[in-house]
Amino acid sequence: MTPLPADDIASPTSAWDLVPATVLCATEATASDGSGLRPTCEGMRKIIAHHRLISAYAEGPRATQLMFLADAEGRLAQAGEDGSVRPGCTLDEFSATLTRMTGQQLQPEHPGLRRVLLVRLDAPELPVLAALSGTGFTAVSRHGWSVVVFDAEVDFWAVRTGLAETAVALSSDGATRSVEVLLAGEDPAAVTDLEAADAVCALEWGPEWLPAGGVAVEAEQTPAARFERDLVRLCSGGTSELQIESVASVFDLDPAETNRLRNYVRGGSTDLVLESVLQLLGLPVLAAKVVEGRRELAGAEGVEHYEPTGVASALLRGMTIEPTGDGLLARYQRALVRRPELLLALAGTETALGVGLAGAARRGGSGARVLGTLSAALLADAAAESAYYAALRGARRRRGEERPTAEEAAGPVPGPAPAAGSRSRLRRFFGLPRG
Repeated sequence: MTPLPADDIASPTSAWDLVPATVLCATEATASDGSGLRPTCEGMRKIIAHHRLISAYAEGPRATQLMFLADAEGRLAQAGEDGSVRPGCTLDEFSATLTRMTGQQLQPEHPGLRRVLLVRLDAPELPVLAALSGTGFTAVSRHGWSVVVFDAEVDFWAVRTGLAETAVALSSDGATRSVEVLLAGEDPAAVTDLEAADAVCALEWGPEWLPAGGVAVEAEQTPAARFERDLVRLCSGGTSELQIESVASVFDLDPAETNRLRNYVRGGSTDLVLESVLQLLGLPVLAAKVVEGRRELAGAEGVEHYEPTGVASALLRGMTIEPTGDGLLARYQRALVRRPELLLALAGTETALGVGLAGAARRGGSGARVLGTLSAALLADAAAESAYYAALRGARRRRGEERPTAEEAAGPVPGPAPAAGSRSRLRRFFGLPRG
């Protein structure tokens, strides 16, 4: 095979691509020889050294992460005997050898990784998100933010790269964790250059990345050794001071809060670190519980599943969902969703005013045209509010929040209703207890 020139693997123009892989640990027991390494990891490293593959690994409690380099034909980077970089076996060939000699399966994707997207969209906006993105997801909203879990992995990546709203992507496999702030469609996952990565609002925690042993220790100044060092450095990444300051700037943290965030980042990768960071940033901590597997989103209060529909029906459904934000518009819509009778009363008032203005316009005069226009606007608005009221009532009944009373189920009674019944209906209309 012809040796390939060693280039900068972190450059976007590099001839080498990063190829991740995962090996799940069969047991939590350590090796009996007291070396501190699990037998699966030790056996893996021996096979990597035998193939002289340029690679790095990070050993977590439930899985070992591997990272290789591959050329355009899918051949893994291999260290030559003279220290050069050559194309070696493919990932499938290495996986077959690993399975034959250790019984462990090499998986190209990380099966234990959980991802959650926190989107700065309230509950009424989620049907529109599902309609425009063409994706299905389960979500629950808290204080104007929504915790979203997608039905398919591809949907997560499709939505996170196309959002026009601020979002936070969380990921965890129990050992490696990350918080990525997505700003108006800028995707941190697309940044591969080591220097440009400092500009990404991302916080990371995880086990230490180490060279897997495919390059001889004595060949420290060879191109293969430099490749291996760059690969380990690229995988380790870490969180820079600029990244911490960027996240603090996005969420308007004061100096004391920024120092707390810095301490969280410099600390270990624990089960509570994501929850602590989200609490500091003022985001729903439910997202951290879900991504760590301590709680299922399906059991949360107010959870809904959204399927892609037409935009018009999505907008109508959004109008019948109660928002969770604290703004004036959110409080107004929340009041209408909780008390749709207010819409009916408002529609009745506008209808009466519209009819009155229409009568005045028919008398003629200099202001007849203006009065007629106002009358038409009021009557149209009253009709829209009546339709909105019907949609809210229908949505409430579909959710099981409202059941027809025995009087409504029996239907109208012939003849004039008694006075007590009229008062009862009026009190029920305004939400007052029946006297």
